[in-house]
Amino acid sequence: MVNLRPMRFFLTLVLLFFPLLSSQAQTIGEEQARAYREEGYRLQSLGDFQTALSYYQKAVQIDPHFYEAYNDLGVVYETLGNDEEALNMYKKALDINPEYLPAYTNLAFLHENIGNIKKATFYWKKRYLLGQEGSYWKEVARQHLLKLGTYPQVRQEMLEEEAARLSRELIYKREQKKLEKIEEAKLHLDLGNRALTEGDYEIATKEFRTVLSLNPPDEKLKNKTRELYAQAERLYFRNQALANTKSALDYIKSNDYLSAGDKLEEALTAVFYITQEE
Repeated sequence: MVNLRPMRFFLTLVLLFFPLLSSQAQTIGEEQARAYREEGYRLQSLGDFQTALSYYQKAVQIDPHFYEAYNDLGVVYETLGNDEEALNMYKKALDINPEYLPAYTNLAFLHENIGNIKKATFYWKKRYLLGQEGSYWKEVARQHLLKLGTYPQVRQEMLEEEAARLSRELIYKREQKKLEKIEEAKLHLDLGNRALTEGDYEIATKEFRTVLSLNPPDEKLKNKTRELYAQAERLYFRNQALANTKSALDYIKSNDYLSAGDKLEEALTAVFYITQEE
């Protein structure tokens, strides 16, 4: 009777290690494919397109899902004048990865160059819609769609974007003017405060009046200014009343009653104004 245990053990080991070995082999193959692609790109940049082509072909033979290498093949075929094969390679790249944007760009350029406006529009539209907002190639796609005039939505989008931009700029300018007005008002408020502290009530009232004439968009600042303005104005008229009363007394002492009367009238006017404000 044949002992099957060693054979079963061997088969178990194979089943256990086969996925690991397969994974390692795949990794090595992908690394080799990338190495071939890098060499192909180096040769392509040197203008050796035929040799570059052979390296890209080796890359996809090792890794049939290497969509970047298929796109590279398309570029080289197109450079060599083989548009049909270039189209096949670009489409192959997209079959593997439908979100690989460079292939859409290359297909759009190629169809536009050969005069197939319908397909060029299709691929430029795909490149535009899949592109990241603000990116270079999204803008390139938009400009080509505008030039072709076959995708009117992009013009509408641009008009809407322009309107939104102008609106943002207008809002920004308004906000800047508000800030500038507030800063100017604060400057005059500080000057008025300083004059008020130093007892120069005439200058203080002028500065506070300037703040209110600016009408800064800051209610708290305006309310504070109104309070200080009323205080400075009251003190100003009080000083005017005192000064005019003193002048009137001096005129009485010198027997100039007419001038004394004028000064007393001015003093009473100042007093009347103060009582009206209280």
